[in-house]
Formats: sequence, structure tokens, C-alpha cells
Amino acid sequence: MRFTVLWSSVLAVCLAAAHPAAAAGAVPTLGTPHIFAPGALSGPQNDGSPAFSPDGNTMLFSRSGANWGVIMESDRTGGTWSEPRVASFSGQWSEWAPEFSPDGRYVIYVSVRKGIGANLWRVDRTATGWGTPDRLPDAVNIGKSIWKSSIVSDGSIYLTAIDQKGNKRLYRSQFADGVYQPAQPLPFSSGTTGDDDPEVAHDESFMIFASDGRIAGDTKDHLFISFKRGGTWSEPERLRYQGDEVNGPSTDNEPHLSPDGRTLYFSSDRYLTVTFPRTIEQARADLARMREFGNGSTNAWSVPLDPLRS
Repeated sequence: MRFTVLWSSVLAVCLAAAHPAAAAGAVPTLGTPHIFAPGALSGPQNDGSPAFSPDGNTMLFSRSGANWGVIMESDRTGGTWSEPRVASFSGQWSEWAPEFSPDGRYVIYVSVRKGIGANLWRVDRTATGWGTPDRLPDAVNIGKSIWKSSIVSDGSIYLTAIDQKGNKRLYRSQFADGVYQPAQPLPFSSGTTGDDDPEVAHDESFMIFASDGRIAGDTKDHLFISFKRGGTWSEPERLRYQGDEVNGPSTDNEPHLSPDGRTLYFSSDRYLTVTFPRTIEQARADLARMREFGNGSTNAWSVPLDPLRS
């Protein structure tokens, strides 16, 4: 807990105070993102971005087909990620978007179950593995379509709720005296802008989220950032990165922060540019890459947050 709160606080100071441009409303452009762990996490399937344990040695992510998903787990040893396996608490139902608590003691994720719909479930991490999942209370699961969560230092939860008309909106459920309070909508998220996938600094000084309705004429998900200033969330601004318009804008969503707060991970269907003419060797290399990533599926990408931290 102590380590995690520290990095969130330091990152927040750098984002909202040490960088005058960010505080003034001109968010700097990030660098060029790179595919993350190709062949392990980022493969030929649709892979979500990774959520990391506080020590950075365990990652969870969702791998999905056309209409279902499963949560995968991988461990890092000596700088190498193990072959991903189905997490022991997942697989029976269609499941997505795992999120570690700041102290790493539990994970909250989306489980789609018959008669319940898409709701948030919690599973505790024990000395011997994962426990038995429990559905979070109705104060958090305010409907039948509740998606990616983000957990902050006091245990409160940010989440996405989709109503019966398909409108997406961000909410927050305060955790007080061991009880979740009824989730309340965020003031800048009206349900008309398609906001989803919140990733909130543990001290709640800033958040990154996806939205598919904030750019005129563009229905793809893109990343946005909002800062909390004087207890009020700022108007969200587009979070740009180098090359985000190459080959046309991609669908970018499911942001996650690394344990040290220096890297942003996100899911994207973006792909590497192929140039012509090319050699036979380059064509073979491109074909080999398609068996790992770059074939139109969603993969995990990472980009340093240094421009926002300097």
C-alpha cells in the first residue's frame, strides 16, 4: 500500500503541478508507443492491456474472441514473462478487465453471468493463490452492464455503467466504514459522450479514460485525461501520442498505469506501417509478425509518460 500510494502521489504532482502546461490545460504529446510483450500477451488474439501487481511481477489481462473473454495470468522471472495461463478464478464465464487493488490484496474484474449481466466481482489474493470470487454489492453494480473499474487508495471504486439505450457514463462509489456507497456519476460524464474504462491515480489527482463521443465525426475510442483541481475534475482533454493518426486513428481504450507510474499501457487495434516496395525477407518478416500481432486484432501497447512528468 505504502509504495503504491507513493508513486501515485509523485506522478500526480508531476502531472498537475510540476508540469505547468498540464496544469494550464495544454497536455503534452506522449512519445511513440510500442507493442508490449509480443508473442506472450500481444498475440494473434484480441488482448486487453495488462494490470500489474504492485511489485510488477504478476500481470492479468483479458483475452477475447468474437463474443467472449477470459482473464489470463503471467508471472515475471528474470525479466521474462511466463506463458500466459487462464487465471484460476476465470474461465467459467465470459470475463474481462481485471484491476488490482492498490495494495495488491484483491482484484476486481467484469464477469458476465446468466441472469445477472455484466457486473463487477472481487477475488482475494492469498498466500496459496486466488480465493473464491464474490459479486460486489448493488451500490457498485447499479445495473446489468457495469464495466472496467479503477480502485483508489481509500478503496473507493470508479466504474463504467452502460444504460439500456447503450449510453456509457463514468461513476464513483465511495468506500466508507467498510461499506460501498451508491455510485454517483462524475460531473463531466453526462452519458452522451460515450465515456468508459477509467484509470484513476490512487490519490485521485488525475484519471485517464476512453471515450467514443468527444471528437466530432469520430466514433472510435480515444484516450482522454482529466485532473482534479481544488476537489473538482477538470474538463477532459485528448491524450495524444506520436503517430496516433498514422494509417488513420485507431481504437484506443482500457488504459492502465505501470506500478512505478512511468508507463501507460492501453489496448489498441493500431498496427505497424508496412512500406512498399519491400524485399522478400521483409515480406516474410511481416507474415511472421502477423502470427503474433499486427493482424487487426486488439493488442497491448505501452508509452512512457515522461512528457507529462517533466
